[in-house]
Amino acid sequence: MQRWAGLEILETLDELVRPEHTVLLLWDFASGVVGNCFNKDTLIPRTAQLVAAARAHGVPVLWARQNDMYLMGDTGAAMIRMRMKQWKVADLANFRPGGVRGTPEWEFLPELRPQEGDVEFEKFLPNAFLGTNFEWRLRKLGAKTIILTGINVATGIPGTAREAIHRGYYAVVARDCVGGRERDYARSLPLMETLLDVFDSSEIIAAWERRGV
Repeated sequence: MQRWAGLEILETLDELVRPEHTVLLLWDFASGVVGNCFNKDTLIPRTAQLVAAARAHGVPVLWARQNDMYLMGDTGAAMIRMRMKQWKVADLANFRPGGVRGTPEWEFLPELRPQEGDVEFEKFLPNAFLGTNFEWRLRKLGAKTIILTGINVATGIPGTAREAIHRGYYAVVARDCVGGRERDYARSLPLMETLLDVFDSSEIIAAWERRGV
């Protein structure tokens, strides 16, 4: 830890992810979303291991679920335009996004779903803070650090991580627990590594284990 301008700057992974001030965020683990992820075969079991370790060490687990506002125009024309570029859609006339509320694709994966004591909230933008109660939860939990997992590595993960830092929270990305399309992963992860704290889930779990249960 270093001190600067009257502030304590956390420095090591052990300091960053101390259970008493850390939360684990699972972003968009709906079946229909993860099913399109190129690294789902490793992402799912490693995230499940990280979730189990978080619960064992008393780290709160929060789940962000996509609501259906992006199916309408509520988020504005610019967001729809961004989604068109993301999904490579040229004509909206016959376009029907997947993952609609009430469908099997909207539900959480069998291997990864909230349990009693976890927190679940709905989001509609690639930013956990905007239009949600996420930050109120963080304040109640006394959080300083957010560990981010989930999909999409090009939008929601970096968007939430940057916003977290803007608001004074540390953002740690679990490298092997985030995903999306392979080209997005190849482009986005190196950029995140230049700006954010990015660690493998095994490193995060080891940091918790060094402190004991």
